[in-house]
Amino acid sequence: MRLAVVTRSIDAPSHRVYRENLARVLAASGIHVIPMRRWGAIPPNCDVVWDPGLGMRPIPPILRESRVPVIVTFHGARIFSPAYVPKAEWVVARIYNPWLKARILRDRTWFREIVAAVITPSRFAAREAAEVFDVPLERVHVVPHGVDHTLFTPDGAGLVRERPYLLHIFGGNPMKNTERVLVAYARLPESSRPDLIVISPRDWRILRKFQIRGVKLIRRLLPQHELAKWYRGALGLVAPSLRETFGLTLLEAMACGCPVITSNRTGCAEVVGEAGLLVDPYSVEEIAEAIRQLIADDSLRRRLREQGIRRAQTFSWSRSAAEHLRVFQDILAGASS
Repeated sequence: MRLAVVTRSIDAPSHRVYRENLARVLAASGIHVIPMRRWGAIPPNCDVVWDPGLGMRPIPPILRESRVPVIVTFHGARIFSPAYVPKAEWVVARIYNPWLKARILRDRTWFREIVAAVITPSRFAAREAAEVFDVPLERVHVVPHGVDHTLFTPDGAGLVRERPYLLHIFGGNPMKNTERVLVAYARLPESSRPDLIVISPRDWRILRKFQIRGVKLIRRLLPQHELAKWYRGALGLVAPSLRETFGLTLLEAMACGCPVITSNRTGCAEVVGEAGLLVDPYSVEEIAEAIRQLIADDSLRRRLREQGIRRAQTFSWSRSAAEHLRVFQDILAGASS
């Protein structure tokens, strides 16, 4: 099979991890992976065109010209979610988001006609994809992401710090629920609470706004091997997102043996299952209570560590690639029959 894969010069870190791992495993299995730019020509003699990065970006017009089946991966479009309210000071979001929403709604008519299948990482994302693109749900295939178990493993070196710490990762997306995490953390007794390490390569104004003792900021995007050390050394990952179509950081943390506090809805609950503490992401008190339990109860942390490791073992890039390939082959077989 000759698979043309749409690539972008700028990708969200999680999208890049997904695309690169899938392309690597598919190529190793004998698939001829051919990169193509979203503005370039479709490679000749390819069997399938796959865009692995749809969501918060326009549908590439080049897909409309494809003479072979088109399959896309949808990572979610939060602009269609009632939970998404960009901050008033985000000028770019106030301009870009309405334009993007209008563009997707405009293009989805031709998109619905040419797309052979949509892949999503969760059932939550599948329902959203069917609604956003107005495609039948039977054309949407749920294929969970994987995790690199050579990088994210409980057996590697952990970060050693003078003080114990909790971990929170914030990339500037308000759906990460960082404000409520900070308020919940501030409710813990200052004398006994661990540090809260916030990894945020951009948008640090929220940290300056709260000025809470014990909150430490890492202002850069960490390479995966370094991030794994932070997971292994943490008391837990606090990630009660308002909305996730998957939550790759949840899976990475569990694979490293890091207990997880996350949301009881959207893709978060699907990924974690019963291997984490699930909370109402809109309840500061529930978030604070989950943090209190995690800090105080050694046996709880051990149980969540063990359950998380077992849960993460059910996800792999090899398994994900095999399921992607099955979708590609089924669509190709249907097109040739």
